[in-house]
Amino acid sequence: RVLLSILLSILLLSILLLDVCQALSVGPTATVRVRALSPLSVRSAAAAVRVRAPSPRLSILERPDTPLFCLNVCLRIKPFCREEFLECIRQNQKGTLSSEPLAVTYAYGEDETTPDTWHFFEQYVGREGFEAHTQTPHFAAWEAFAASDPFSAPPEVKFFVEDSASTVCSGAAAVRAVLAAGDWTKLFCLDVEMAVKPEAREGFLEALRADQSGALSSEPLAVSYLFGEDNERPNVFHMFEAYSGGREGFAQHAKTPHYAKWAEFKGTEPFAAPAKVGYYVVDLDGHQERLQTG
Repeated sequence: RVLLSILLSILLLSILLLDVCQALSVGPTATVRVRALSPLSVRSAAAAVRVRAPSPRLSILERPDTPLFCLNVCLRIKPFCREEFLECIRQNQKGTLSSEPLAVTYAYGEDETTPDTWHFFEQYVGREGFEAHTQTPHFAAWEAFAASDPFSAPPEVKFFVEDSASTVCSGAAAVRAVLAAGDWTKLFCLDVEMAVKPEAREGFLEALRADQSGALSSEPLAVSYLFGEDNERPNVFHMFEAYSGGREGFAQHAKTPHYAKWAEFKGTEPFAAPAKVGYYVVDLDGHQERLQTG
C-alpha cells in the first residue's frame, strides 16, 4: 500500500508539472526554454528586426515625382581630422536617411585625384526639407565638428532645384537588382558647375536636356543624371551624374550620339568661365538596404 501510494503521488506530481510546463512554454528538464519556432516564424522575426534597423536608403535609385531641392557640397579636410570627419558624416547620413521624412538622398565620396577632398550630394523635398534637416541632433553634431576647425579650405555649398523630376536612368534597374541580392556596388559620380553666358542660356538648356534624355532612356550604365540652376547666381548651373561600371560607365556616355551633340554645343563657347568638375565614388551596400526594407 505504501509503495502504491508513493507511485500514485509521483504520477500526480508529474501530471501537474507537465501542465505547468505547457502553460509556461518551458520543458520539464529546463528552468526556462523558449518554445521552438517554425522556419517561417524565424524568418518573420528576423524580418521584424531588419525593418527597425536604421540604415541608408537607395536614395540615388528611387525618388518622388517632383523636382527636389539639391545640394552639391565640396569639403577639404585636414588629414589629421580624417577619421573624426568620417565618423561624423556616417552618423549624419544614418540619421538623415533613417529619421527625416523629407530627406531623399545623402551620398558622399572622396575625390578621385585629391585625397581628403570630399564631395556630397543631398536631396530634400523642398527647401523646408533641408531646413528640417538643420534642426536635427545629427546635424547639430556635424555643426559642432565643423566648428572645430577641421577644414583646409572654406566649404563650398551649392543649392539648386532640379530642372526635371525625371533623373533616374534606365541603368538604375541593374544596380537595384545587384543590391536586392544583398551584394554591394559602387557608382562613379560627377559634381559639375557651369557658368553660362546669358545669350547662350536657351541653347544650353536645350542641348543639356537632350543629353539628359538620351542618358535616361538608352544607356545601360547610366544611373542618375540631373541638373538645376543655382539658387542665388543666375545662369550658373549644377549637375550630378552617376554611372555604374566605374569610370567606364562615364566613358560609354561620352561615346553616345546625344553626348556628341552636347559636345558640339560646348564647342560654341557658351560658358562665361571654365566648367568645374569633381569625380568621386559612392558606395552602395545591398546588405544594408535589405536590413532596412526587410
